[in-house]
Amino acid sequence: MVLMRNWLQAIPLLAATLIVLPPVRAFIELQTGVTLSLLVVGLLVAVLLAAFVLLGSSNKTTSIYKSVQVKARFMEIYDAKMKEWPVPYESLHVDTSYGQVHVVVSGPEDAPPMLLLHASGVPAWSWKYNVEELSQRYRAYAIDLIGDAGRSEYESLDNRMRDGQDEAELYTEITDQLGVVQAYVVGASEGGFIGTQFALHAPERVGRLALLGPMGYTGATQSVLRIMFAQFFPLKPIQEGTFRWAFSDDPKLVGEFGEWFRLVMTGLKPVKVAPLPFKPEQRQRIRVPVLMVLGKRDNLVGDPAKATALVQDIPDIRVEVLGTGHLAGCFCQPKTGPFDHRKEGHFGHLACTLTIENRAI
Repeated sequence: MVLMRNWLQAIPLLAATLIVLPPVRAFIELQTGVTLSLLVVGLLVAVLLAAFVLLGSSNKTTSIYKSVQVKARFMEIYDAKMKEWPVPYESLHVDTSYGQVHVVVSGPEDAPPMLLLHASGVPAWSWKYNVEELSQRYRAYAIDLIGDAGRSEYESLDNRMRDGQDEAELYTEITDQLGVVQAYVVGASEGGFIGTQFALHAPERVGRLALLGPMGYTGATQSVLRIMFAQFFPLKPIQEGTFRWAFSDDPKLVGEFGEWFRLVMTGLKPVKVAPLPFKPEQRQRIRVPVLMVLGKRDNLVGDPAKATALVQDIPDIRVEVLGTGHLAGCFCQPKTGPFDHRKEGHFGHLACTLTIENRAI
């Protein structure tokens, strides 16, 4: 609580912690002459914990950003990144049941539609590395995930998505307003989890599904806990260690995402559906063709061999394992595109150059 600057909540929590320690009770008895029975200690702890909860609930959260200044800095970086968007684009705001959703649109109006769903914490601008190639063949819609850092925003945090059904209904709303009946869906990390929910609950809206290091298959619990730990204890060594573990210490990657990631760790309280692993019966209900791209050095997803074996119960899946870390999708520049229909009912080979300064990431 102190590290998160919740000073008022820290006081009753600290008092409740201290009062159960025998040396503290002995000191109180020595100074006051009053013996604290276990019943009295229990009642005091209950009162202090109630005060802790009450203070937390009275400080109602109205934004995912911890301050106006933090939000402004996020938007400054966002604008700077969009100056590097390599092709002409249109910036749209779509009204939904939950609030406004921001969409970056590139590519020919008559090209097949493609939804680009980004990884947790790295918004629509993270597709700037491969949108030039993709927008030559597709009408690309890079969507800022609502409840995460970016230009999409909940109208009220009291009205938010609770489960996969809610997510699918939201993306049905978004595609309805974009005039998209069915789309290819590409999801990186958490975006892969959301894309899977869309395919499960609204299969008629998804033509094909590409998952780049997706959450919801393996590694989710460990990843969420480690990132939550870094958010609860926002110390620089913990943050830097989490960044290296989750992504890498490549200088180019740190330069691109370092400040943004630190803001995510210290200034953001995301409101999202937890990317818990899909059950076997859910995986078996995925009826669209799936391409899953895994990285050999992806600590968030984990062992690619384990993930490959796990997803073999998806009826129509192809798995590609590359020598990358977790943010492979952000730096993936497909030569032929992930939807090369050289095999009936399957994705073609995903030919990617995954390099930064001429070396693999």
